[in-house]
Amino acid sequence: VDNCAVLLFDRKFQRIFLQTMEEKMRFCMDLCLAVVLIQIAWTDIRTMMIPDRVLVPLMILAGLSVFTEPEIPFTARLIGIFCTALPMYLANLFVDGAFGGGDIRLLAAAGFCLGWKICLIGTITGLFLGGLQSVVLLALGKVRFGERARIPFAPALCMGLFAARLFEDQIVSLFFWGTW
Repeated sequence: VDNCAVLLFDRKFQRIFLQTMEEKMRFCMDLCLAVVLIQIAWTDIRTMMIPDRVLVPLMILAGLSVFTEPEIPFTARLIGIFCTALPMYLANLFVDGAFGGGDIRLLAAAGFCLGWKICLIGTITGLFLGGLQSVVLLALGKVRFGERARIPFAPALCMGLFAARLFEDQIVSLFFWGTW
């Protein structure tokens, strides 16, 4: 009887939420992306680093997304690699330690996985969330203004990237008043 209930729920869930195979693939990719981004954020919180081995699952997802999400053009994926990672890298050249190398590699892999538009929206959202995090830390006295305090930036980036993945249109409307 329990198996029948699970099967019935599963069929209703599929009928209500996941109509097509593309929607099912998107749902699976979103779940996998969430798990990978949580792992990356958690690693950065614990160690203040994002080692390459933690980014490998994101790179695998990025490779799979070429086949599971063909609606993202390959050129958009290539542009996605550079649209946010390159400016962060250049900023890091002029302001030593502005961003960690793991943050830059995270954005390059996410850019290929999500395409330039979602990556850019997610990065802007992540920068906003990181700034909010800094203001809260200043207000709580955890860091002092003018000190070169280091905070883990990947959690804000990961939240921004995943929010952009799920709520792209709403975030564009919020930040750009729907003009994008």
